Amino acid sequence: VDVRSDDINEYIHAKIGDEFSAKDFRTWHGTVLAAVALAGEERPRSEAAAKRAITRAVKQVSEALGNTPAVCRASYIDPRVFDRFRDGATIRPAASANGRMTAKQRLKIEREVVELVS
Repeated sequence: VDVRSDDINEYIHAKIGDEFSAKDFRTWHGTVLAAVALAGEERPRSEAAAKRAITRAVKQVSEALGNTPAVCRASYIDPRVFDRFRDGATIRPAASANGRMTAKQRLKIEREVVELVS
C-alpha cells in the first residue's frame, strides 16, 4: 500500500488533533537521537570540541532520518540539546549490547530528554 505523508497527517489529525503532524514525531525522534549521540561524547573542553561533537551527532541523526545534516540541524533537532551539551549537560548514555533497546529503555531515555530540554 502506498502511504503518503498526507495519509499519515490525516491519521494524526484524527487521533490527536490538527495542531500535530508527522513532522512533530520526526523532530522528536531526531532530538532523541541527537541527545543519545551527545551522551556518548566527552564533556567538551572548548567550543571547537563542542562543535565537532555536535557535528558528529547531527551526522548520525541525518543518516538515521535520511536527510542532509543541514536539514536535520535546522528542522529535526531541538537546539536546546546542543545548548545543554555546550553547558556540560547530557542525558545518561544509553547502554545496549546490540544497539537495540526495549520500549522501557526508550521511555526512560525520552523522559531524560524531556528533562534536558525543559
